[in-house]
Amino acid sequence: MRHYLLVMLLAALTLSALPAQAAGAPSRSRVWLERPWEIRYILFAEQARRLRSEISVSRQINAEKEAPGKEKIYLHAAALFKPTAMLDVPGEEPVAVVLLAFDHAGHIVNQQGALGSMSAKRNMLNDLVLARDDAPGARPFYFADWAQGIPGDVTFSPAVCSSDDRRRYETGWDSDSYTGSFGCREWTSQLYARDQPYIDITSYSSHGTFIGELVGWSRFEDPPKPVIGRHGKTWLCLHECPAGEKPGVIPNIKAWTKKHGYPMPERPRKQPLYPNADYADDLNE
Repeated sequence: MRHYLLVMLLAALTLSALPAQAAGAPSRSRVWLERPWEIRYILFAEQARRLRSEISVSRQINAEKEAPGKEKIYLHAAALFKPTAMLDVPGEEPVAVVLLAFDHAGHIVNQQGALGSMSAKRNMLNDLVLARDDAPGARPFYFADWAQGIPGDVTFSPAVCSSDDRRRYETGWDSDSYTGSFGCREWTSQLYARDQPYIDITSYSSHGTFIGELVGWSRFEDPPKPVIGRHGKTWLCLHECPAGEKPGVIPNIKAWTKKHGYPMPERPRKQPLYPNADYADDLNE
């Protein structure tokens, strides 16, 4: 997610150059929406070596942001991440999963250390951030966007998205990108589809199938769905695996789907499945 870090750094520099708000007026980035917290979990998945790199780079950037005059810039939540699952795949780089589970107040309930004393907030700019429960005035940590998607769309909007997703749906996206062409819109469409029994996060490219860099989510109102994906030649269940199964390798996808009464996963007709170019009229209204 180096692109993610670069985008966030450029965004931070842009925000720091904007005119100051009127004296005494709170920044919209620090005004939380007063509404019930609806998100049950947010999941980050990527190859283990890339997660290690992202954590390291995020810590470096956060240290630079401690300089005087940058107090209003968000810190990177990835600096606090620790994998909640590390899935080994024969012949491939392991897949790392970071899971943030929340209660109805937005408190993180499945983490220790710094993350264990934080709550998720959504601000007036639709940024999703983590704020310290014991120090409300401390700088928040950005981790995702609350994306409104396409005007009028309910297939994949709204959604929790990453900064990678801002590029993923634009014209000119490289379908062979190592970040993968499966993104937040594809996840959310499967989440919202009641007849879809699982969420398949496989990215397809000319160099094969893999699990790229992505963020996924679920609400309290959504039924649990297994999160699966093909990485190389191996199918994995990453989260909310059925019948008490633990995350890990699915030895035989045909036997697994038959056992649980699921349809076989199918390759989508294209990826990304919901590019902005398909909704040009709606976006230009």
